[in-house]
Amino acid sequence: MQRRVIHKQGAGWEGVEAEGYRPGAAVGIARHTIVGGWKAEPGAPGPQLELRFFELEPGAASRLERHEHEHYVIVGQGLGHAVVGERVEEVAAGDVIYVAPLELHQFINRGTERFGFYCIVTAARDGAQIPEREEIERLLQSPVGAFVRPDAVPPPLRRGG
Repeated sequence: MQRRVIHKQGAGWEGVEAEGYRPGAAVGIARHTIVGGWKAEPGAPGPQLELRFFELEPGAASRLERHEHEHYVIVGQGLGHAVVGERVEEVAAGDVIYVAPLELHQFINRGTERFGFYCIVTAARDGAQIPEREEIERLLQSPVGAFVRPDAVPPPLRRGG
């Protein structure tokens, strides 16, 4: 049963263990799954949305990836860059970022303090799609190239495999 109220506690939330961005990948990112969790199929019991909080150490970046599902991202602390498609925007606490389905995206800590953001996604969703080498090369030659970090996080692990 999903708890109805999850209290903020220190650097995290009561009863929520901080996880790495990906198992086995120490990349300076903590992930807190606050509500819900990944589901293999829609309609499975429990919340249909998942709320996560990602916290990036100074200099860290999330994975450069895309998904078939959309993301709603709300910056909670610190300063960052949001790479969405072929644009980059400076973001800070309170800013909201919408990432459309199949839109390439990455979040980068641009400050000297931790950069944290809430991410809301559907619980039943696809996994990360990594851009092809040609797309990365094109992106690196664009104005976004000064910000994007294609190798910040190792490729995702396959679910259920």
